[in-house]
Amino acid sequence: MNMEADAVVEERPIVATALVAVVATAAYAGIQLVLDGSVAVAETASFVLIFTVVYVAGNRYLRGRQGDSRSDDTGE
Repeated sequence: MNMEADAVVEERPIVATALVAVVATAAYAGIQLVLDGSVAVAETASFVLIFTVVYVAGNRYLRGRQGDSRSDDTGE
């Protein structure tokens, strides 16, 4: 993994979560503009909320498992 990105996630989780939401908003709105020619605000907001929650929860889960495997390797 990118060590600089890991530091942001660990030291500033709110900033990392906001960044995920901003990127998801831009990507989804861009896709809507290309396909439909307009942006549905409610649809975009619901997508961003669900995507951000799932992404952050998955990231936390995988970090927890990574920490568990490291303690197993060291014998602690």
